[in-house]
Amino acid sequence: MALQIIFALSGIAIVIIVGAKMWQEKHKKSVFLLRGIGRGDEHVRMLSQKATVHYAHAREKADFFIKKQLPLHTKNFINKTNATLKEKSEQYIGNIRGSKFLKKSDGLPEFFKNISEKENNGRIDDVLEGREENVE
Repeated sequence: MALQIIFALSGIAIVIIVGAKMWQEKHKKSVFLLRGIGRGDEHVRMLSQKATVHYAHAREKADFFIKKQLPLHTKNFINKTNATLKEKSEQYIGNIRGSKFLKKSDGLPEFFKNISEKENNGRIDDVLEGREENVE
């Protein structure tokens, strides 16, 4: 029902506008209705231009922030966080540099030394004792 009423009202408005335009052309005088529509159109055009300018300015500012400022702020935040974590870890754990847990051993561990001291220099491609298979 509401759609039928809206359709009827829009049809009546179109008929009135067309009639006003025909009367204006016949009598060479401007009609109040058409002057109002013309002024409204001018205001809408001005608002549209202002909105376009504001959109372009906001887009430029957002682009500058995302491409220039955000990486700088992020890098600054990460550096501050790393410095704070380092400071707090040294405060609670102490200076772990040079501790016995991080010292390297004198070369190969004992396990690898024992392997290298075996017969045949510990080669794995040697034939095992007691195996008679011939691998080709």
